[in-house]
Amino acid sequence: MARKILVGLVAVVAVGAVAAVVLHSELADPDIVYVQIDNDSVHSIEPHGGMCYSYQLEGATPDGQTIPVTLDTERILRDTAYLRLKTRPLVGVVSWEEVQRDEIPEAAQAKLPAPETVQ
Repeated sequence: MARKILVGLVAVVAVGAVAAVVLHSELADPDIVYVQIDNDSVHSIEPHGGMCYSYQLEGATPDGQTIPVTLDTERILRDTAYLRLKTRPLVGVVSWEEVQRDEIPEAAQAKLPAPETVQ
């Protein structure tokens, strides 16, 4: 009997921990990542949710950390455009908008290629 209670308590704690992580990732402010579009890095994917293309890009956080980013889109984007992405843990990119290079924090700019260097 005591073993069943212990197993039940562990299960409740585990479910609570998972719920806390999911709620935190949904309620917390999204992370910001900047990328530059390189149409050499796009490929077609099996359509899902209207998305037909996927970019594998190197992104930069506002403080200059580099991170790999997967961005699924419904269309091919403008080559060399800079984007500000909002991302969430476990979900990935939740929204994006095109920005000018001078709108990107300097630390992130330093990690992204200049427009003329993208092939």
